Amino acid sequence: MKQFPLLIISAILLIIPFTSSSAQDDSHDFRIYTKAGVKVNIIEGLSNTTDLELRTKNNSSKIDNYRINTSFSYKVCKYFNAAIGYALIAKPNNGETILSNRYWIDATGVLPVSQFSISLRERFQQTFSLGEVGTLLRSELKCQYSIPNSIFKPYISVEPHIYLGDIVSEGRVKEVRYNIGTSIAINKYNDLQVYGRYTQNPDFTILGLERRAPDYFILGVNYYYKF
Repeated sequence: MKQFPLLIISAILLIIPFTSSSAQDDSHDFRIYTKAGVKVNIIEGLSNTTDLELRTKNNSSKIDNYRINTSFSYKVCKYFNAAIGYALIAKPNNGETILSNRYWIDATGVLPVSQFSISLRERFQQTFSLGEVGTLLRSELKCQYSIPNSIFKPYISVEPHIYLGDIVSEGRVKEVRYNIGTSIAINKYNDLQVYGRYTQNPDFTILGLERRAPDYFILGVNYYYKF
C-alpha cells in the first residue's frame, strides 16, 4: 500500500507521451493546467481560496486562457459544505483579449467510509462573455483515499457538464471529465495536487450551430499556501 501513491503519480506521468502522440490528429489535444494560490481560514468553518491559473492548448504550444479565481467555502458539518466563487477569464484571440466573467454556487455532500471519502458536488455556473450567457450544471462524483501516516490522498472522479436554458437545442452534455490524481499535504502550510484528466466532448448544437470540440488530455499541477 505504501507504493500506491507512487503508482498514481507514475500513471499520470506516463500519460504525457501517450497524449503527445494521440494529439497529432484533430480529434485530440494535450494541455497543461497550472494553479498557484493561497487558502485562508477566516473563521471556524469558513475559508477563502484565491489563485492564478494558466491553461494551454494545441499540444501545450499556445495559451488557451489565464484567469483569477476566488471562492468562499463554508463547512456546515463533516457531511456537507457549500461554496460560492468568481473567476475573471482572459482568452487571447487574434491579437485581442476576450474577457469573461464567471460565478458559481456549490453544494457538496460527503460520506466518510473508513479511509475513503465519497463526495457528490453539484455546481450551478454562469459565464458571461461577448453578450452571451452560458449556464451549466456541473456534477462531480469523487472517491478519495486517505493513506494512513502518509501525505498522499489519491482520488478518482467523473464530472459531466450539462447545458441549461435555451442556448442549446440538442446534445446538452457539453463535456465529461475523467480525473485521476493525488493531493499531497507537504506540511501544514503547503499543499500540492497532481492529476491527469481526459475530457470527452460530445457533439452538440448551440445557437443553431453544430459544435464538435476535440477531446483532450490534461496534466494538472496545483499549489497552495495555507495560513
